[in-house]
Amino acid sequence: MAGAELMLRIANMGFGNSPMEPDAFLHHVHPKNYQFVQQHPSGELGGFEIEYDADGRVFRGTKAAPLIAEASATCRVALMGDSFTEGGQVPFDKTFAGVLEQAGRDKCVVRNYGVRSYSPAIYLVQWTRDIQAWQPDIVFLLLFGNDVREDFNYLQTSTRDEQGFPTALRAQWAWQHSGEEQWTIGGVVEENPDWGGLTPNLVLELNRRVTAAGSRLLVMAVSSRYRLMGDGKFRVEGDFHQTVKDFTAQNGVEFLDLFRPFERASKAGVPLFFLQDIHFAEEGHLLTADGGGQGVSRVFQPRRRDRRSGGHRCARRQSIQITAWGGVMRARRSDSAEALR
Repeated sequence: MAGAELMLRIANMGFGNSPMEPDAFLHHVHPKNYQFVQQHPSGELGGFEIEYDADGRVFRGTKAAPLIAEASATCRVALMGDSFTEGGQVPFDKTFAGVLEQAGRDKCVVRNYGVRSYSPAIYLVQWTRDIQAWQPDIVFLLLFGNDVREDFNYLQTSTRDEQGFPTALRAQWAWQHSGEEQWTIGGVVEENPDWGGLTPNLVLELNRRVTAAGSRLLVMAVSSRYRLMGDGKFRVEGDFHQTVKDFTAQNGVEFLDLFRPFERASKAGVPLFFLQDIHFAEEGHLLTADGGGQGVSRVFQPRRRDRRSGGHRCARRQSIQITAWGGVMRARRSDSAEALR
């Protein structure tokens, strides 16, 4: 074992579970130009390689040729989120980032900016510092139930602007709510926070900034594992996904509803989440890539800016339909030429 570990260190590869480095602005980031073999204490997942590029983003890897040269791409897609977006629980090509990248291989460049334990407080800084200059056409934002608590913690030591929004970012929900009914799956308590604090304003401000930059923000939220997989002991009348859905509808923010397709697939016996680990299994990533039956088709129908002239140009759009039937996921692709407005 010692010899194997030495060889991995020489090759700049290690065993781990989403290694992190501190950052003066984003709190923590992935190490750059680093690869490792994913392992998880539960043994439920792992055994495959994960690689971070020169900017610390998880990507297909140096051994794989790029699916499309960025200079020839007609659209740019940015994915923002925490470990659900990062997708370190399954091999890259099985993550929803990998599915989208493969689906758009002839047209779009997809960058995965997901990092474990990120939340809207960090997304706002990340957009301003790292993503906006890339000028993506579409931005997917995937929210999760621990975001409110994470925001509260991060903002305690943040540097803020005159409006109170963070510019740099230098908790335990289950313990705080130990006397209440708790939705538990695989021994893990699911968070269902009040949608309060600064988190709603952070999401609205991110939407304002993304829109002002000429990009398009599409918000999603992770569906409740308890609603999909729970024992039914507690009646669920509302959850984090529904809360975010209602909030976006009230504030004119685009939202992709993941719950209904997740519910249909779950009833058909499709394993969408791991049991002891909270994250998406491969099938969960595939459904998320489709954004509730809307996401992929929207990705390949962007309002395309001509960055040289400031206008719009014609492009060929590609729509993807991803369906679940009898536990089998499959993708069908169709092409149509249309002037993008």
